[in-house]
Amino acid sequence: MGKFKRPNRPAIISLSVITLVLAATVYIFVALNRDATPANAGPPPSPSLPAATTAPAVNTQDFASTPPASTCSHTVSLQKVTGAWIAGYNDDKQATSPIPADAGQFGLLDFDWLQVSTPETFVPGDSFEDSLSTVLSDAAQANPCSLRFVTINDLNTPKRVMAEILTEPSVMNEHVAAVAQEMADLPDATGLTMDYEFSLPTDPSDLAMYAQVGGWHNLTFDQEVNQATLDYTRLVQMLAAAMHHQHRLFRVAALVRNNDIVDSEQDNVAPYLFDYGQLARYADQLVLEAIDFHYSTGSPGPIAPISDVMQVANYVRSYGMPLSKLDIEVPDYSYDWPVTASGANETSNGQVDPAQQLTPTGLATEMNTGTWRKVATQDGETEYTYTKTTSSGNNALHIVWDSATGIAYEKAQLAKQLPGASITIWQIGNNDPVGSALAAQVK
Repeated sequence: MGKFKRPNRPAIISLSVITLVLAATVYIFVALNRDATPANAGPPPSPSLPAATTAPAVNTQDFASTPPASTCSHTVSLQKVTGAWIAGYNDDKQATSPIPADAGQFGLLDFDWLQVSTPETFVPGDSFEDSLSTVLSDAAQANPCSLRFVTINDLNTPKRVMAEILTEPSVMNEHVAAVAQEMADLPDATGLTMDYEFSLPTDPSDLAMYAQVGGWHNLTFDQEVNQATLDYTRLVQMLAAAMHHQHRLFRVAALVRNNDIVDSEQDNVAPYLFDYGQLARYADQLVLEAIDFHYSTGSPGPIAPISDVMQVANYVRSYGMPLSKLDIEVPDYSYDWPVTASGANETSNGQVDPAQQLTPTGLATEMNTGTWRKVATQDGETEYTYTKTTSSGNNALHIVWDSATGIAYEKAQLAKQLPGASITIWQIGNNDPVGSALAAQVK
């Protein structure tokens, strides 16, 4: 949700034969209404769902088992760690590498480097980025005791490929084996972050495709969502087993929502597939993508208001999520919305003109191109307005919300209200020295 380059809105046997009872294991959630603070959903549905039966054990015998190289003399915990994502495309080859300095500032660095191409192959997100082995080695030398994660995402993965991975047992097994081998070949990686969100089913037509691929028959919409949820959970279970077999840590980046009325948003299925309670059972940490409460094609406003962040965090925790496994994603960017004189979104051909997403360094540059005025702050985020002369000679009004100015504030609030939770900042890199410096101040 909301990361750079992201679009607007990350089994050996099928879950259909696992002894889990569908109604007893799936929690269905509604995606956030991002243009307004969502209503409080309260606790999970009552009566409480019964405990899930134990899922079949994952056989890790055929998965690569090479452990990471030992670079630290003591065990490093994920709990209460402050980390940051580094994205390969946020990398200026003419600038000094950020890794030595950044590795010393953060307890965790997560390299968002790989994308799923086919069930058994992964490609770099940016063909010009340094190799994973190089950046991981640099980070390990700079700070042997930092946690070094590799993110694999599905940003450009065809939806049919993800449907095959989730619904076909043999394909899921092949995919997990390929991930295990990829990680085994990276001795300086201490963990994996799974960020599968973009190629998950979005609407009933996607679910129909999943049904065709998976051989589901005569299922209702709710049952199809339930089945996809169970399949996603099984994938997490298998990846966790594969990583733990290698003595590596495993994180899941999770979309957020705040209630269970799935039928209210049938065109936004993906957020419903994260069964927080079961995912926390297998993963070492869940990274809640509690960002973009105001987003590129929505109305202007703060990107991660603390009240909204806490609402979704508390909802997730109501399903048994321990603070020791909770990580909150914190945004380090801005949105620049073109608006009308009344402050409404500008439109073209009946469509909202999307906001431009800016790094803090890009924002600093843009502030020199117009007449900027600071309007207000909310939850540490800063609002600006400015006018800019267009090519036709008109003065265009813009509203900007800068979340990077609120990183320290949000970290302090999370520490008070979610003691024991971690944070991961999106994102840092050497073509964003301003944002990286702001992030590095948050200890």
